Amino acid sequence: MRFIKVLFLLALFVFSILFFSQNIEVLQQELTLILDIPYVVTLHSIPLPFSVLILLAFVVGSLLTMVYFIIDKFRSGSKLKECRTRMSSLEQELNSLRNLPISADQPYSENEEDK
Repeated sequence: MRFIKVLFLLALFVFSILFFSQNIEVLQQELTLILDIPYVVTLHSIPLPFSVLILLAFVVGSLLTMVYFIIDKFRSGSKLKECRTRMSSLEQELNSLRNLPISADQPYSENEEDK
């Protein structure tokens, strides 16, 4: 599985290099972002190369994905702790039931056992 991951990352790296090298003219064009809220304010960004915006979008997406997986890891850890606690209590209950003495009063007779 690790081998497949490495191959996938290598292919992604090669394709991204090809993309950037073949589109360098387009990616170097400057772009100004505008946020226009009518009757309130109009905001303009400084002129940024398009490649910087793509890089920022990638970084923001990576950070949001990491936050999601960290939250999921904490949830999984708490669920695992809860399940281990429950398993421990059930094991203790099972061991206490195993150690109970067998009483002479059987709830069934030997004839019912053969049926």
